[in-house]
Order: sequence, then structure tokens, then C-alpha cells
Amino acid sequence: MIYPTRAGGETWAIGEDPNHDDRFITQGTLARNSDGSWRFENDAENAKVRMSVTTSAGYHQNQVVTDHAALAERGYMQSPRDWKNVEITGYVRVTDVSNTGDEITWYARGGKHSNPQPFCEGVAYKGDLKFSGRVRFAKEPWHVNYYFRPGDGVPATRSILGRWVGFKTVMYDTDAGVHLELWVDGEGDGHWTQALATDDVGGWGSDEVYCNAPEAIPITWGGPLATFRWDNVRKISFKHLSVREIEPNDDTIFREGFDP
Repeated sequence: MIYPTRAGGETWAIGEDPNHDDRFITQGTLARNSDGSWRFENDAENAKVRMSVTTSAGYHQNQVVTDHAALAERGYMQSPRDWKNVEITGYVRVTDVSNTGDEITWYARGGKHSNPQPFCEGVAYKGDLKFSGRVRFAKEPWHVNYYFRPGDGVPATRSILGRWVGFKTVMYDTDAGVHLELWVDGEGDGHWTQALATDDVGGWGSDEVYCNAPEAIPITWGGPLATFRWDNVRKISFKHLSVREIEPNDDTIFREGFDP
């Protein structure tokens, strides 16, 4: 962990039987590797992965509010327990890809990302770790509509292909807007380094009018799903997946360890 868990806050970590975890939404069956990590039983499932985690309130699309002006006022999309101030963690070993320019992505503050467009439930702050080892943020005010910062990313580690690498996306509200951080364990040994940070205080992006909100407002509400994503992968293993509601104002910062 980087930030401490909020007292009484929402937490999730991949367990011994993720195929029967009601809070873990995947599109395929997972299989255990000999080293304790996980993979998809069918490699074909890796081409487009969205593994989403709910809070204890679950995911109920009929309860989701998609009016962004209303969301900014009430602070959550489905439930007061929605994922908002969070630290999303996962380790991956990517061994075969069909597009070396792609990335893995951890994201939150919305629900499902679907059609028709504009899909106002599909809002998120995203952290990208590219296969090349570069990182960047993405703001998605609705699906599909991206604004990257910085556009080409910045170097965080060498190519991640063929080895274990840890990645964290952190987001939390501030008085001015939303603070975002990306952390990388480049050697997969439990030592974390902050790779990138930014603040959304307004003016990042556009087209919020489609979802009934002022232009380029920060995404200050929680969402029912936090998601682990990748595309164009043929073979990948993963472990230590977790999502935690954090206490960002605590002075304690941890930079080592595999604990969620």
C-alpha cells in the first residue's frame, strides 16, 4: 500500500476463488498458475479484458445516476459506498501481445463503459502503464471520449514485457478538485516509486455538456465499479489485485511491500 486504508472503508482483494466472488466481474474463467498467480483459462479472453470490482453495495445499473451535474452535487453515482478516494493495485506479467503500443489500465469513478455514445455512465480517471514502460493519465468524461495527460506519457520503467511489474492508480478529492498519482514497482520486488502525479482543478477536457455538466469539470463523485483493463494481449498472468478506499490526509506513506 501507499496510503492507509480508511477506517471502515471499502476494500477488496483477489482471493482464493475469484471465479465465485460476487464482487469480481470478469468475462471468463480464471485458472491458477503454479506460482499462485492467475490467468484466464482461455487465452483468447485476453484480447479485451475488463475485470471490474464492486463495493459491498454491489452493482445495480438501474440505480445508477448519469446526470453529471447531479453527481457533482451528491458525490456518488449509485451508492454512498461507491469507489471514490481509492488506491487500485495489481501486478502483471505480460508475455505475448498483438500490439506493442498498447497498455494496461486501472480506473475508477464510474460504472460500465458501453454504448450508445455518449455513454455518461462510462466516466473515469484512468492510469495507463504502456507495454513500453511509459505511464500517463486519461480522463474520460463519457464513453468514448479521452483526454490524456501527458499525451505520450513519461518513462517509468523499461519494457514490461516478459516480467513481473506492479502498478497502482491513486485518486482522491482535494479542496481544489482531484489529485491523481501513478506508482510503479518496476522490478516486481515490492519497492514502489511514484511515476507521475497531476491535479484536475477544472479545464481538463471538454464536451461535458453531453452529460449535463459544465465544461471540463473535475470528476468529484464515486462510481460503483473499479476496473482492471487491457487490450491486445495474448498471454498474461496477474496477482495481488486490490482496491481500497484510502485516507489520503494521513501523514503515513508506505513505499514497500506486496500487501494491498
